[in-house]
Amino acid sequence: MTSTRTHLLVLAALAVVIFVSCGTAIIRKDQQRIAIANDVYLVLPQANELNESFNAIQAIAAEYEDRSFSFEAHLEARPGRITIVALNPLGAALFSITFDGTTLEASGSADAQLVSAEYVLADVLLAHWDVDWLNQRLEGASIETAQTGDERFVTRQEDLIMGISYESADPWGGTAKLTHIERQYVLHIRTAEFTSK
Repeated sequence: MTSTRTHLLVLAALAVVIFVSCGTAIIRKDQQRIAIANDVYLVLPQANELNESFNAIQAIAAEYEDRSFSFEAHLEARPGRITIVALNPLGAALFSITFDGTTLEASGSADAQLVSAEYVLADVLLAHWDVDWLNQRLEGASIETAQTGDERFVTRQEDLIMGISYESADPWGGTAKLTHIERQYVLHIRTAEFTSK
């Protein structure tokens, strides 16, 4: 399965499937890294490297070719843990993701493409976490911020893999647009609420 097709299944699982049977599946124990593009990896942090503490609510619209999906994401970061819960437009739970520095766990339909949890987690980190922190964890690529502070670029050598633009220099402020050039999808992310703990 190509990474593009895999990501299409990811988006479909996020926003279209209404789960009829819920269960918990451990995606990978001792998760080391996530492939964010060909020969490019985001090395996941250990529990003691997860130091953020906040709550956020985001409205996310995803586009792939002629398809579009929307969902609401509730993010909670605490020292040693990140939790993401997605709701469909009617407020029903689509899935939840928890990462504790060792185990990446997703809850949802037993037959869903639960590997999608990896892509969701990677996009959240790349769009919102500190750039220096991210560069310590990227293999085969680097991430830079524009001088104006309202854009990020993930590049492999001189090839642009992903671009992220923001309304302001604050990645949690207003609307962000994440464009994955290699996998050909776009996420429009509007942060409706952000509370630092």
